[in-house]
Amino acid sequence: MQLSRTSALDVRNSRAEMMLAGAIALVALLVIALMLAFNDQQRLHARTLETIGVARSVRDETVSIGQALLDVEASRRFPEAMRESAIADAKSNARAHLEALQRHCAATETLAAAAARIVGLVEEDFQHDAERLAPRASAEFSRTYRSNLRAAIEELRLGVNAFNDVARTAERRARQQLDQIAIALGVLALIAVGLSALTLRRERARWRLARDAAEAARANASAADAAKTRFLAVASHDMRQPLHALTLYLSALERRVQGDEARDIVKKMERATQSMSGMFATLLDLARVQAGAVTPVPMATPLQEIFDRIAAEHPSGNLQVSPSPFIAHTDPMLLERALSNLAANAIKHGGGKARLEARAVEGAIDVTVSDDGPGIAPEDQERIFDEFIRLDGRNSDGVGLGLAIVKRISVLLHAPLELVSAPGEGARFSLRLPRAEGEALTPGASMQEQGLAGAIVLLLDDDALAREAIAGALRDLGGEVTSCANEAQIDAALAGGLLPELLVIDLRIDGELQGIAIAARARAKLAIPPPTIVITGDTGPETLAALRASGHAWLIKPVATHILAETIRMVRGGRAA
Repeated sequence: MQLSRTSALDVRNSRAEMMLAGAIALVALLVIALMLAFNDQQRLHARTLETIGVARSVRDETVSIGQALLDVEASRRFPEAMRESAIADAKSNARAHLEALQRHCAATETLAAAAARIVGLVEEDFQHDAERLAPRASAEFSRTYRSNLRAAIEELRLGVNAFNDVARTAERRARQQLDQIAIALGVLALIAVGLSALTLRRERARWRLARDAAEAARANASAADAAKTRFLAVASHDMRQPLHALTLYLSALERRVQGDEARDIVKKMERATQSMSGMFATLLDLARVQAGAVTPVPMATPLQEIFDRIAAEHPSGNLQVSPSPFIAHTDPMLLERALSNLAANAIKHGGGKARLEARAVEGAIDVTVSDDGPGIAPEDQERIFDEFIRLDGRNSDGVGLGLAIVKRISVLLHAPLELVSAPGEGARFSLRLPRAEGEALTPGASMQEQGLAGAIVLLLDDDALAREAIAGALRDLGGEVTSCANEAQIDAALAGGLLPELLVIDLRIDGELQGIAIAARARAKLAIPPPTIVITGDTGPETLAALRASGHAWLIKPVATHILAETIRMVRGGRAA
């Protein structure tokens, strides 16, 4: 029903819009015509003013010519001694006014001919000046001359009037045309306003229907998204559990296996697991960063420790790492993720080898990953940071998200990312980090020295496989671990006098996200609440918000042993609760 109403409104609106478009087009044409007519009327008005000026000038000059001719006639009666000089002056004055008359009458051929006739008559009179001195001949010639001159002047007057009338008539017609266009434009403007009001009214009705449909679609989408989020949260947790356990078991196995062949097989298994874990974590990292679920925790971070861990990810020696004494003020986990991605990208696409180094620059630290590979063309240097982008001809392993994550991490860390590259000249990616006060820690400490060194750890995880794996990892870090599968076992251990120095708790226990609450109850029973690390495979936005609000350190499965060791070092150093 709503669809049919919307369709009917669309049809009516379409007709009204077509009529409105036509009216607007006509209004536009009339506006153009009005402007042209206005310009034409202005031009004709200027022409009329010009003709009026010509008429006034001609009238003034004819009067002046008449006066000059009277002066010539009067000078002929002067005494002989003065006559010749007076006649010459009077004639010169008359000729000056005749020349001015001809200039003013040059506008049209008719006026020019009339002026030429007057000039001719006057010059003829001047040529017969001697005869005019004889009384008898003078009277007859004077009558004929004056009659012809009056006729010529009258002809000029009529010509000037006609010239004026033509200009005034053209101006009047242009004004009438301008008025007609203005009236038509006003009528069409009123029609356009009416059509606009009608279209707006119908558009509002259509907008209300569309809004209702959008609200219904949004509600359905929200419900579907909520269902998808719940499904992904559960699925993520279930998939991460075995991957988390496998990662920890392989790490433990590598430290225990004997024989070069066996070690090589374990290393290959570990690399395959790391690749699978990396792609899974990469997809998660991008989703978390885009959703704003990652909050950096800046701290004094020795770069050498991060360099060593990244170098350990590439045991074949294809990553050359320069020693670094610098300490940066940044989030160590986010920085390690960014540099690890850059190193993997450089080795994969840069000819099989890469370099990782740091240097002091202007009170900051530039951390650089470079290679000597084929380089990156200028037109590709922006788009390689987009998701799922792999340049043609490059290794197709991975999902094309590594550099996209690096770009977003650089924004989160306020660490400008710079790329310098050219075809055939390799590539250099640099992150600029703020320096921290203090001295670098001496690298090379054992995992136990970095981690627990005999500390008592209380572990809670309801998954037996994951519990056994993480317990082994904690023991390898030097901890004395008590493992529990539920809250009741924790209560029993505490009641038996256990005083843990660290709690490591899985977030999802017995299918519920209750790890934080269990940790709070356990800490409340102890005189000195120990620091807590929450481990989870759930990555929903509400879960991540709850983890941030808890004040505890937290890790997303699968957890590598060195990440676990780094987190333990931070929380036991007082940087987290």
